[in-house]
Amino acid sequence: MNKQFVISFLCGVMLVAGTACKNQNTPEDKTVQKRHLTIKMNDAAGAPIKKATITDEGSTLLAEWKAGDAVSCCNLSTLTSIKEIIITHDMRAATSGLRTDLEGEVECMADDYLAIVYPTVDMTQSFKMGDEIYCKFILPLSNQDGTLATLAKDFHYVYGRAHILSVSGSNAEAEMDKMQSLLTICKFSFKDKATDAVLPINTLTISYGGAGSDAGKYPQSASVTVNVLTENGEANTVKEEGSTTPLTINAGGATEVYVALLPETASRIYNFTVTNDNGIYTGTAEAWLKKGEYVPATGLKLTKQ
Repeated sequence: MNKQFVISFLCGVMLVAGTACKNQNTPEDKTVQKRHLTIKMNDAAGAPIKKATITDEGSTLLAEWKAGDAVSCCNLSTLTSIKEIIITHDMRAATSGLRTDLEGEVECMADDYLAIVYPTVDMTQSFKMGDEIYCKFILPLSNQDGTLATLAKDFHYVYGRAHILSVSGSNAEAEMDKMQSLLTICKFSFKDKATDAVLPINTLTISYGGAGSDAGKYPQSASVTVNVLTENGEANTVKEEGSTTPLTINAGGATEVYVALLPETASRIYNFTVTNDNGIYTGTAEAWLKKGEYVPATGLKLTKQ
């Protein structure tokens, strides 16, 4: 065999072997430890994650981030037994605008899946269903004031599942599909049915109508359960039972209010009561509220009592 060929062949083998070793996971990759994690958007353009502060653009809502917006982060891959969930509130939006990466310190390792929720929620609850362990978190609906700013800051709940693709020492990088809204955002305004005058809204109450057992009531919160298999579009709300009252919005005299409501599996009848300095006005409307939708419901006619 030609000596030069032998040397070239051996060098080629060494190069392939070195590459193979380099592509294998190191023990450090498979060790859960605190790392600086960057979460990027998973699409062909490499676009950062969309969400957060809302401005009304007419028929749609435009969502923006503010640099420093905090998100809750639960490492779903640690849910192998009932125990304290690894959680951090140190994941934050890197930049302001329509798109951003998320960055922060997270206990993780390669190939972990993380649940990301904005705005921050308590993600320390876990429970077992069959052979699966789930993370459960609550979405409060009470104390809304009807303003877009408060809704964006405290009630525009969105969920995403991130996948850690690479780990290098104390750094890690993950990707995530676009975060999905968990509620329905509605814009309401009302008119006096007799005069067609626009009604100022000191207080708005919303409840289910019809003849069902929940008539006259509305849930004050909802729960969401996710595990390592829950993809972005699969996280759904479940009504927390026990409320005997409507949902109340103290709007301070505004003529338009923004309210986050629960998505439904079918069309529902809703009761509305508006109080202002001139009296009390009531009425009903029917709608099918769907997850992630923006519903402008303006000019609804109410009857003065």
